[in-house]
Amino acid sequence: MTREWVAGLRVVTGAGDLLDCNRGLIKNATGYDLRHLFVGSEGTLGLVVEVDIRLTAPPEPQRVMVLGVSRFRDILAVLDRFQQALTLSAFEFFSELALEKVTAHRKLARPLSDQAPFYALLEFDASAEDKALGAFDTCVAAGLVTDGVLSQSDAQASALWQLREGISESIAACTPYKNDLSVRVSRLPAFLDGIDDLVRARYPDFEVCWYGHIGDGNLHLNILKPDALPQDVFFERCHEISPEIFARVAALNGSISAEHGVGLLKRDFLPFARSAAEIALMRAMKAVFDPAGIMNPGKLLPAA
Repeated sequence: MTREWVAGLRVVTGAGDLLDCNRGLIKNATGYDLRHLFVGSEGTLGLVVEVDIRLTAPPEPQRVMVLGVSRFRDILAVLDRFQQALTLSAFEFFSELALEKVTAHRKLARPLSDQAPFYALLEFDASAEDKALGAFDTCVAAGLVTDGVLSQSDAQASALWQLREGISESIAACTPYKNDLSVRVSRLPAFLDGIDDLVRARYPDFEVCWYGHIGDGNLHLNILKPDALPQDVFFERCHEISPEIFARVAALNGSISAEHGVGLLKRDFLPFARSAAEIALMRAMKAVFDPAGIMNPGKLLPAA
């Protein structure tokens, strides 16, 4: 997450104060870490004018592997097998529908000869290739993976990454209704199965496009608009099911916005992810840092 790389912030608050948060220090235990309060506040507390970002050594050459998986719950077993064998720098997933959309939009070749309901994309250091191939063989023997492909060059690795990175762009023309959800990794299979069944039962005429960051429990649910359905009607219908989706997220102690923020669209659903006491404290913080309510007004916090 971005916040893990933020070493310091200079912020002008809504009250006009200039704060120097953490001053780029590695160790600083002098009370509240205001830096993390501003990260994720969506501009409702102040204006960030300067940022210190931590750097790290560039990774060694990477390899990318794409695997076909028959059942979503098997993706977690694949993740476990590979993590036991080597250190992964990425572990992503996407559905067959997502693959169909991105390959058609970007005119890309399919990675495998046969279709699979789901696909996992893994990235790891080139020096760990033998360990990765060993883990792949283990997964095939266990019936977890149907097929796979491994990049042999940076160009091939980049081409395989397009299959994941190009999905959002490829479905933009379908006017997707997006949900950015997260739960603990161990709870992902039950979560996806339940949400998928719910959406398909309520909206059998809508396509559902899944992809996301399995390695950190973050799933992107995209409901695609049928061509003949007016946009306002489509969004209204999708909005109706949001409380049911978010209730399932809450039951699993998850988040209704893993990485893209709350804004206006999810503002009134915040109680599904934050307790009444937490929201009250957030309002109190807003009043301290922005007493006149001039910083990004109306965003993030639901009406009292």
